[in-house]
Amino acid sequence: MKKQIITTTAALMLAFSSFGIPAINVSKASAATIVQNTYNNQAAVDAKADQLIAYAKDLIGKATYSTTEYKRTYPYKFSCATFMNFIFEKNGVDLATYNENYMMQQGVYVPKDQLQKGDLVFFDANRTDTEPADHVGMYIGDNKIIHMADSVQNIIISDLDSKAYYTDNYLTARRVLPTLLAANPATQGDKIVDTSYSLINQVTMGSTNDEQSMTFTDPGFVNYTFKKNGIDLGTNSVTEQMKLGSAVAKDQLKKGDLVFFTNSVGSTTPGIVAIYAGDQRLIVPTSSGVVTRVILFDWYAQHYLTARRVITESVTPVNPVVSLAENLIGKVKFGYTYDENTLTFTGAGFVYYTFKQNGIDLQTKLASRQAELGTFVAKDNLQPGDVIYFSLDGSGTKITDAGIYAGNNEVIHLTTKSGLVKETLSTTWAQQNYVTARHMN
Repeated sequence: MKKQIITTTAALMLAFSSFGIPAINVSKASAATIVQNTYNNQAAVDAKADQLIAYAKDLIGKATYSTTEYKRTYPYKFSCATFMNFIFEKNGVDLATYNENYMMQQGVYVPKDQLQKGDLVFFDANRTDTEPADHVGMYIGDNKIIHMADSVQNIIISDLDSKAYYTDNYLTARRVLPTLLAANPATQGDKIVDTSYSLINQVTMGSTNDEQSMTFTDPGFVNYTFKKNGIDLGTNSVTEQMKLGSAVAKDQLKKGDLVFFTNSVGSTTPGIVAIYAGDQRLIVPTSSGVVTRVILFDWYAQHYLTARRVITESVTPVNPVVSLAENLIGKVKFGYTYDENTLTFTGAGFVYYTFKQNGIDLQTKLASRQAELGTFVAKDNLQPGDVIYFSLDGSGTKITDAGIYAGNNEVIHLTTKSGLVKETLSTTWAQQNYVTARHMN
């Protein structure tokens, strides 16, 4: 299998070494590190992952392996990476590349013991060549991936412990779905990106700008997209657009930023304006149509000029304590102990751990002692991240349990029967046992 699985890059693109890709850090974090979803869109992520998996499974027996041909219609032909790009693209998620090495620089690193459905998993059978990775599949749960394996097996589902290839050549994994989907609530940048994608097949690129016929110049398309979201750039000139807003560093780009490139290396005259789509992706209007690319491609590095931020909305960030607490649902177990390796805690131990992971030391794992910290918060003034203390005997006086307020009148707390749950404070149990709340940070 090691010999049969080969890279897509040699056949489909120029030699990867000419792309100038920086070194990729695939070092593994500690097992206790939890990958947080700060976009508050986990429900959408889970639904999209199930959709991707179902679509990929439906292609089993219908597609064949090829590194020289990429056919998007029946009879389908894919390499490992073009298969990933195809199933994501067909389900409304744009990886913007069919190169596994570029895919490996999107999203966030995921430890192997924290893989979730929809994560991309990478392998490297030859650690001595210049290719960072030579194979990619998608995690589908239960320690399994679906992938285009080789010319003999085609699309298969494989257990990560089933063969030496998977155990010996496992390289890293990336979680891409949270960042490739809109946050919850969607930011203005999310909305601009979504509008851009929706217009790709609706507009005609030309030398004039006519909204009635949906014909635009390259900067005219950008101006129209922003106008659809309540921001009038006031110009269809790429030179004038490069003067708008405020400058933003290339490594600080956010969805909706404008990115400018020159047509000639060394020139300072802008020729191309693109909309940054997040996670290394660009939406680029060109004379032949609107396309999506990854900014990692060597051409963009050589022709890059600057980036401007024209979105001025003030976005309330998702509370990191609440975000981590939500991400721990289904992972934390109740027990009369404190074990970070197995994520086994009491209610107050769970609160202590969650705050600790966010750099806040609550000093104690006892609920009654924690309730002496921070500042008092009235029940009608609760804010996400506040700690709520409960009794367990229905008295509402003796503090023996703790949870984290998640907003919307909901609390995240450990239960002996159901583990970590998020439920309303309007339940009879919560009303009878609510004692007090503290603001810790």
